[in-house]
Amino acid sequence: MPVITTPFGVLETLPSIEFFSGGTVQSCIAARSCPLFTPLGSLVPQFTASSLRKRQLPAISFHPNGMLRNLPLEEQVMVPTPLGMLPAEQVTFYDTGAVKRVFPLNGTLSGYWTQEDEAAMATPLNLDTPIGCARVKPVCVYFGPEGNLRSLTLWPDTVLEVPTPLGNIGARSGVSFFDSGVLRSLEPASPVAVRTPLGELLAFDQDAVGICGDRNSLRFRENGALLGLTTAAHAFEVELENGRKRTLAPPLRRHPCDGERMEAGSITLDFSPGQVSFTFADSPRIKVKTEGVTASRFFLPLPSLSPMCSMGAGKW
Repeated sequence: MPVITTPFGVLETLPSIEFFSGGTVQSCIAARSCPLFTPLGSLVPQFTASSLRKRQLPAISFHPNGMLRNLPLEEQVMVPTPLGMLPAEQVTFYDTGAVKRVFPLNGTLSGYWTQEDEAAMATPLNLDTPIGCARVKPVCVYFGPEGNLRSLTLWPDTVLEVPTPLGNIGARSGVSFFDSGVLRSLEPASPVAVRTPLGELLAFDQDAVGICGDRNSLRFRENGALLGLTTAAHAFEVELENGRKRTLAPPLRRHPCDGERMEAGSITLDFSPGQVSFTFADSPRIKVKTEGVTASRFFLPLPSLSPMCSMGAGKW
């Protein structure tokens, strides 16, 4: 097996090694137990893939300057972080050596190991966050280069009560912060009424993926002002630059579980002084003055009636 020397120790690896153009190692896969002496202490990279949870061997990756970038671990261990000791099965680093992300779990989802199986292994953690002490099950804890908390990605079915400039809002999926500690964004767990320059709108992103909590649909500026939101509950009549009126409504699409039913897609709104931008699927962004926008509730149209009698008596 190839043997490579890193600033953190010697690695015996599988043959598939990638290099940067300058000749330093970009990524490799550990072939046996090889402890690395990292900024977080001695850690053993993952070198086995013999369980339902871990059927693949992820690569160890490095920054061009030789610093560790991504380190999957053989077993869950406690690592020191700016929030104290946290459990980790995968950690990532900045090129300075500062910890960037901590993943308490790192199982591979498959037909043999589901998201529910992995979530059942998650344990609640007490974290000292910019919004106070929070007891959550994080998928990922993301730090800035100076050690400040930038975001929490949450397991599905986890709801965190978050104080916001709009009052307390239950957040799912994720919550993020500016480097100053001010709330940056969150993913509402249910539709929430938000005061906007267009009036009160219901903010909720039904399509939120929840893989990463860094960017969420309800967004704020650092001064606490509303930056943007996502909604499928409203339509908007806007006045374009040429003076014409246009109605922007949530796009209709087939329901993924029932091809006969339609559902409303989402519209994303971004606010700037005196203006608002609308973005929705397969359409260019539309930016107009807020004074020329009228918002109204949007309801799905009733399904068209078939001319066939449901009792089998033919057309009527």
